[in-house]
This record gives sequence, structure tokens and C-alpha cells, in this order.
Amino acid sequence: MNNQQLHPKADVIGDNNVSQADREPQTQDTGDKEEEYDRYKDNPDLLGEKKTTASRLYAFDWANGFVSPWRPTPKDILTNMLTHAHFSSTEGDTLLDLGCGDGLVLFQALDTFPKTALKRAIGVDLDRALLEQAATRVRSTEHVDRLEVYYGDFSMLSNPLTEIYTPENSTSAATVGQIIAESSHVFVYLLPEALSKLASFLMEAVENNKMVLSMRWEIRELAPYLVDGGAHEQFYIYQRRNK
Repeated sequence: MNNQQLHPKADVIGDNNVSQADREPQTQDTGDKEEEYDRYKDNPDLLGEKKTTASRLYAFDWANGFVSPWRPTPKDILTNMLTHAHFSSTEGDTLLDLGCGDGLVLFQALDTFPKTALKRAIGVDLDRALLEQAATRVRSTEHVDRLEVYYGDFSMLSNPLTEIYTPENSTSAATVGQIIAESSHVFVYLLPEALSKLASFLMEAVENNKMVLSMRWEIRELAPYLVDGGAHEQFYIYQRRNK
């Protein structure tokens, strides 16, 4: 990406004091080929229920905008988080996952909430292979008319999106800003550095009465809007309080 994409599904130790050298992608020489260094191997407890092989390990490739490796979202934490999401709009709410990977969060939400509560689930990512997995999976489910996935860089609201899968006869979103405007809930699972880069438009989303859900890491800029979760729960939910 030229793109400063703040890439998805981070599940590594959130140490803001890591040196720039430590953030650079590393490789291990295995003779005939190089293998990307997996910083999860020494911390298996940070993974989801099972280790899914990402199509690419983004590591900390700041030059190309990828700030974390993709890893599956821990299902037990997500289940607890979703119980506090309050999908209850009269017309059905819309969940947006910025950095959706293979759509695990979106599918669990769709399986959990009926269409009357959660009308649309939308994902954006820069990994086409993972997006194609989500598109293939949804075709064999009952959620074909509720899921949308797009390829694109969500670091700027004006960035365009490319449709990977949308329901028939639906209107595709043109930009990141448009898709956020159409959403009632915004889910992020990113490293603290990435969250800080996105803080300004996540703040705007909260001030426009949207709920922001962050897995694992606090968004310090949104601290006044924290309504649920915390370090013990390993999720943070932000929402503007009605006066």
C-alpha cells in the first residue's frame, strides 16, 4: 500500500517501547529459502484457538504500511465483547471491521445476531487472498445478503475501495469515509501504533454516535468515551454517552 494501511488482526505483545529495528521484518535463513520470522512462536498463548496460516506475514513493514501480522481473533474474548455491542437499531445495525482478514469477526457476529438486529456486516482489508476466503465462505451460508468485503487501504477516509464480495443488487461503497458513515459499529484489532494513527477518525465516528470496539488494546485518545471493557476483559468499547 502506499498507502500506510494499518493492517489487521494484530495479536502480538503491545510494547510501545519496541525499537524501530525490532519492528522491521525479520527472516531466518534455512538454506535454500528464507522464512519470515514469526514472533508468535514464542507466545502461543496470544493466538486464537488455533493457529491459522496467514497468506502473508506483514510483521512491521512500515515502508509499505503494514504494521502487524494477521492472526485470528480469540473467539472467547470476541464472544464476550459482542454481548456488549447492543445491535438493536429498528432497521438493523451495520458492523464494520477495519482489517477483517478472513472475516472471522463478521461471521461470528452474523451467526450471533438476527438480521433484524444486525442488517449488514462489512469488512475491509489489504490481503486479497483472505478476502477471497471470506467471499467463498459466505456463499455456502445463509448470510449471502448481509456480508460485504472490500479490498482497500483504510488509513484515509478518501481512499477508494474495490468490491470483493457484495450481495446482488446492492450498492457498493466507493470510499472508506462512505463505508464508515453507513456503519453503526466499527471494530478494530490493531496494534497501539496503528490505533493512534486512526484515532482522529475513530474519534469522529464516536462523536457521530457510532460505537467503536477495540480488541486487546485501549485507544487512549478515546478514553473519555469508554463505556465497557478494560484490561481485564481484553476489549474496549467506546460510545458517546447520552446526556
